[in-house]
Parts: sequence; structure tokens; C-alpha cells
Amino acid sequence: TLSLHDALPIWVAVIGVGGRGSWMAQALAASPRYELVAVCDRLGAVAEHVARRLAAGGATVAVHTDARACVRAGALDAVAVCTPDATHAEVAIPALEAGQFVYLEKPLDVTEEACRALIEADEAAGGRTFVGLNLRYAPVYRRIHDLVLAGAVGRPLTIEASEFYVGGRTYFRRWNRLRRVGGGLWITKACHDFDLLFWMAGAAPVAVSAFAHLSHYRARADVAARCRDCLRRPACPDAHPGLAADPEWARLRGDLEAAGEPPADLCLFNSDKDTFDHGLAVVEFANGVVASYCCNVVASFDNRQMRVSGTEGCIEADLARNEVVCRRRDSGEAPQRFDLAAEGVGGHGGADQLILDGFAEFANGREAAVVRPAEAAVAVRIGLAATLSGDEGRVVALA
Repeated sequence: TLSLHDALPIWVAVIGVGGRGSWMAQALAASPRYELVAVCDRLGAVAEHVARRLAAGGATVAVHTDARACVRAGALDAVAVCTPDATHAEVAIPALEAGQFVYLEKPLDVTEEACRALIEADEAAGGRTFVGLNLRYAPVYRRIHDLVLAGAVGRPLTIEASEFYVGGRTYFRRWNRLRRVGGGLWITKACHDFDLLFWMAGAAPVAVSAFAHLSHYRARADVAARCRDCLRRPACPDAHPGLAADPEWARLRGDLEAAGEPPADLCLFNSDKDTFDHGLAVVEFANGVVASYCCNVVASFDNRQMRVSGTEGCIEADLARNEVVCRRRDSGEAPQRFDLAAEGVGGHGGADQLILDGFAEFANGREAAVVRPAEAAVAVRIGLAATLSGDEGRVVALA
């Protein structure tokens, strides 16, 4: 059985406590369904910093710098893997081998080989991996999926999805800017949306065509390599906000930089990068559904939108408003409107807290709506195909 213990909290460690991992540690420490017992990061100073913040809130945790040592150090029911994307398999597989349940941040990994290794390790462990494609838990997307399954649009024909993300500019000073670490934005970012297209279409992808360019955040001779050295910083909307609000973190970043880590204030324009700042991908599915996804991180607003159109109607959704509208074709009926604002509270349209509850249910053998590794690999394969399509200027067929 996969069941742990219904009466007791799940003993969990967080591996990788950078931006997302730090949030994860705080959320797990605050949840009565979990007992956070350890944090782990290859940068020990970062792990210690997070542990001190947790202690200020009343949580005492062990600190590790080696993931393998962390999963074997004591009694653990589960681990949350929040390391950079290209390390997911190498971190998650030892946890599975040690008998833990694994919450694995999206994407599954960034290569076909690593995805297959994770799938095999999960199967050998009896199916203990829960992939954190959290938009499946957002009330807006759950409602769209329920309506599609109920036949509200008849047979789906086209799906249009888009994301405009102001904060996406910061990818170009973080590890997400490098394919070797994050796979490029078609994987590290678009895996969310490619998974949604796959989920809504209800069939395997068969072909991908993508167009993507780095047009805005290109190298410039009139700005410096770091914001602190740049004369244009006072008037630059892309300048790093600085670390003055948290003196301890500022000192830590200085120590890390002195030890060889990249500076926190890399210029978005002059940082080394091999991904894009805007693109559009078209995906054909085996059942004839054709879908598109637009990704734009040179944006003036934050929002995700989706439109699913079929033989009997159309569903339109807006994540920023937490609203879904369903219009029946040729029926004369007034549109159905669903206001999900009360459900969509918190990050990712309300999904962040809901997915942590879902993982607790999964570890106790009760959660059926789980994205397993074999299913999560589909979004990575679409992302790999989109990358290849953009690089080579051709349609890429998927087996």
C-alpha cells in the first residue's frame, strides 16, 4: 500500500532551498499536515539562512548540503525536490531508492534520458512520485477540464493558451537563462502550459512547430555586466531591486559571489543566455486537436488565458480574474459564467496550497488526480521538440 499515517503529519525534507524551495519550506513548516524536519542545499550558507528564518517562526530543522546524505540521515516519509531542473533525476532517484515519497517540482527533468530514468525509478519504487505541475490544481483550469470532459464544447478542435509575465524578465539573471540548467524557456517555463494543452486535448502530441526569438534582452554596449556597476541603473526598469531590505541576505550573497557563484544583479541584457524572450508554439495532437501557446516575458502585465473551442461551444478563461465563460454554439443560451475568485487564492491562481494538500493525500493513498512521471514527461518532450523546431526551422514529429 502507498498509505503512510492519517493521524500524524508527514515528515518531509526540502532539497534545494533557493527561490521556490524557500517558499516550499515555509509552506510545509506552516502546514499541520507536514512536519518539516530538514532542508538541504548544495550551498550550505543558503540552507543555514533558510533554517534560521524557519527557526524564527518556531520550526527547528536539520541542515544538509548533500542530497543523498539528507534522504538517508533519519526517519523521512517524503522529500520535496526543488533543485534546478537539470538535477531533478539525480536528486529524486536516491530518495525513491530510500523508500521516500517524492514531490518533484516541474518539469520532470530536461532530457529524454533523465525523464526515462526517473520513470523507471518511480516504477521500481512502486509509484511514489508526484510531479508538481501545479496549474492542474488551479481552480480555473480544473473547471475548464471538467467542462471539456462533460461535453460542454462537444469535440474539442482548437486550444489557444497564452502567458504574459512581467516577472519573467528575471529569468535572464537566474539559472533559467541557460539550457544546460533549465532546458530553456520551452521547458523550464512552458512545461506548465504544454502540460495543460496535453491535459485538455486528451491525446498524445504528434507534431510541434515553434518560433522563438531573443529580441529585447540582447547584449548592449551601453550597459554594464552588473547592475551595481551601471550608470543607467537609476532609470532602468530592469535593474535589480537590491538587497538592502534584508542585510543578512545581502551579506550572504556577497559571500557566495566571493566563492564563485554568479552575482545576483547580473544585467538582463549582458548576461550569458541561450533562450528566448518571446515565442509561439503550435502542437498537433493525435485526435486532431490543434493547440497554440504564446509565451512573452517582455510584458507589461501578468496573466494566463485559455480558449478551448469545439463542435458545440467554446470555453474562455482568464487566470488573473479567476473567471471561466462557456458559450454554447447555436443554442441561444446565455453564456455560463464561473467566478472562481474565492477558490483561486494564493500563488498560481490558488494552485500552490491545493497541490501541497494533494501531495499529502497522495502520500496517504487517497489522491487520484496525480501527474505521474510518465505523464509529466509529455510536456518535456513537447518542450524539447519546440526547442529543436525553433533551432532548425522545421516541424518536429513526435513518436
